[in-house]
Amino acid sequence: MKQFAAVLLSLGCLVLSACGSSGGSDGGNNGSGNLPPLPAPDGQGQAGPAAGSERAGRSYDVTLTATDGERIVFTVHEPAQLVGGQKYPVLLHGSGFSIPRITAAMRNFAAPAGTPLVNIQTSKQYTDAGYAVVSFDQRGFGTSSGTVTIMDPDKDGANLLQVVDWIDANLDWTARRDGNLVLGAYGGSYGGGYQLMLNNIDPRHRLDAIVPQITWYDLSYSLGSGDVPKSGYGLALTAAGEVLSGLQMDPSVLAVLQHGLTDNRYTEEDQAMLRYHSNRYFCEGVSQVGKRAAVHPPRVDALFFQGMYDALFNLNEAKANYECLSESGGDVRLLTYNIGHVLPGGVGLISGGLSGPSDFSRCGPWEAGALSLQWFDAKLKRDPAAIAALREVPEHCITLSSNAEGVVVNRIKTGGTQADVPATLVPLLLPVSLTPVTLYTATEDGTVVAGIPTSTLTLENPLPIPGLPGGLPLGVSTDDAFVFVSLARSRAALPSQLETLGDQVRPVRGFGTHTIELNGIGVKLNAGDRIDLLVTAASLPQYPLIIARNPLLPAVRVSGTVQLPVLGAVETVH
Repeated sequence: MKQFAAVLLSLGCLVLSACGSSGGSDGGNNGSGNLPPLPAPDGQGQAGPAAGSERAGRSYDVTLTATDGERIVFTVHEPAQLVGGQKYPVLLHGSGFSIPRITAAMRNFAAPAGTPLVNIQTSKQYTDAGYAVVSFDQRGFGTSSGTVTIMDPDKDGANLLQVVDWIDANLDWTARRDGNLVLGAYGGSYGGGYQLMLNNIDPRHRLDAIVPQITWYDLSYSLGSGDVPKSGYGLALTAAGEVLSGLQMDPSVLAVLQHGLTDNRYTEEDQAMLRYHSNRYFCEGVSQVGKRAAVHPPRVDALFFQGMYDALFNLNEAKANYECLSESGGDVRLLTYNIGHVLPGGVGLISGGLSGPSDFSRCGPWEAGALSLQWFDAKLKRDPAAIAALREVPEHCITLSSNAEGVVVNRIKTGGTQADVPATLVPLLLPVSLTPVTLYTATEDGTVVAGIPTSTLTLENPLPIPGLPGGLPLGVSTDDAFVFVSLARSRAALPSQLETLGDQVRPVRGFGTHTIELNGIGVKLNAGDRIDLLVTAASLPQYPLIIARNPLLPAVRVSGTVQLPVLGAVETVH
């Protein structure tokens, strides 16, 4: 039970502080077509002071009835001081999975600078800076009712639209630009997913600037890359909903998670559902019969932060989100930091050493909490000082170790320096670690390898049976073969100590040749340090219970190539 509690903590609480050219969307980014009217004011909103007077900001709760009869609860945190006649931008806040909203009692809570676990759960730095924060309980969490549907556009999305429509109709002190709300959003993990989903479905296109952290692009990839269920998080979500938090997971969600655990894979219908709850559905036009149209996301200014040690949502997903929203024309940046969703047993972060709490939430000099405020000041208030400061913030910064040293790049490199993977036998029935395959050895100190490795790997039956289809024993399917691939650093001074880079693991399933992206990495090597390839038949803690289950297939043979994003001995930032 303690381990499950730690897992739940990683799902909800290991989200860092909320978080650059000065471009930016024009507020009033209205959608086209005939829009339904906003609801009439319902009397729950508190009016601002009359012109010539002012008062201290208040925090109060609002309850709405959702279109399906469920309860939507949120708290309005007014700016620290309301001056009659002045207008204020609004920030939406949604929490990580299972975590309640920022309540009125939490209004004045201020997390210490750089505290990674909690300062995303504060409104104070924003209300003190002249923003209103509207913090809502996600569907099924806190005091909002309904089953937990993992960001269903038609359920969670409908609730969110009601919240934004209420703000639009009920608060007389909100800033407007071209007749539209000046609106931003922040939050991490589940609290990042809502931002992307809202941007995709709001017919009025009211989001101007967002700061999604450690969130997903495609849940079918997050929970099942390589067609292998990420059972550690499947168990965690099930435990969070059914055991630890007393949440009511939607039956459709539980069915998907249970399929992964019992069947060693998700069905095509499962994967389609997970994609529909993802930014990928809209970015790539993955339309489905009976679902809303997959229209490409509108322009929005987006500052992404992703964890290099995140075992659930990795750099690859952040890069996909970045590329999608960049295509829409907004100012989009992607920086990384060190923490994220970390399961018990993940050791890479700990082995790197930390010099202080802010190391969790920064890449070089850019700390997520401070940068998020700067982002909103530039994009929503159009403050000249903030706009100037954002000119110094790069397109990308990738952390290289847990002390937050980073490398600035114009683009995230994919593939690169090629190395061969000689034919290697992987036993399946007695999963053991294999002798590592050395892919790269640094020849000078300060060599940086950062980006998305690629690979072409072939899985073969090492003992084909003549005369049988595919040489496979009767009852053996090509999909019975799968392995787990990771990259590890071996330091020249400690050649026998392998450190899995970022705790990142990528499954590969099925006989045949697979050309795939491995999980993103960032590392700084000294001369003599190696990057090795590890191929195993089991992987804990990310994939408990996921092992080859057919005793007629005792082993597979793996061979191919890996391409590493070697940048060389380049300058880094601290």
